[in-house]
Amino acid sequence: MAYMSDGIKMSTKLAGLMKTFGRLAGGGSLFQITYTNEGPQDGYIAMTPDYPGVIVPINMSRSGRILALRDSFLCSTVAVGSPETDVGAGFNPAQSISGKCCSGVDFIVQTIENGEWAFLMAMGTVVTKNLAPGESILVDGDAILCFESSVVIDIKWVGNAAAICCGGEGLFNTTMTGPGKIWLQSMSIDKMRKLFPPNVVKNSKGGDGGDGGGGGD
Repeated sequence: MAYMSDGIKMSTKLAGLMKTFGRLAGGGSLFQITYTNEGPQDGYIAMTPDYPGVIVPINMSRSGRILALRDSFLCSTVAVGSPETDVGAGFNPAQSISGKCCSGVDFIVQTIENGEWAFLMAMGTVVTKNLAPGESILVDGDAILCFESSVVIDIKWVGNAAAICCGGEGLFNTTMTGPGKIWLQSMSIDKMRKLFPPNVVKNSKGGDGGDGGGGGD
């Protein structure tokens, strides 16, 4: 949270044992924090992502259930009397073992459903595409931000031996088949971490000999 109006009140709770475990497995936090406007006028609140990037709004009343990268959920809005946004964890939805292992989508994904609007953290340029039934698109696995649960994930060989060895795209591309909507980002946080790995400082085993003792008279 960056700032909020005076009438906003914050409360913290656990969402139950199984839901809490699901939130943690999906990359979420242990506690669920809720901000409620208790003032007589409309309030406001500003949320910021954990890293430099963009915030992607998703209309949950249209998308239903979303499968997203772990730890990409930022916050959501919920109407009074409506079910709270359920953030949990699920398995990679690829139908084949090779797709689960090589699609670029983590074996554990973050699941998001219910609520009015969900806001996800992303980096770079974010594009969306509505896939018609049976329509497929080839994507880089690192570019996937989230997709509706109706989208089918699988993999496809990049090409012949020359393309695999010299194309720079690895062995497989990820296929996403509709129906459903997908969100792609040009620079994921995982891709950024690969570009800038942490520096590891190695300490030399040998220490300084220290100052010698003074000579005697």
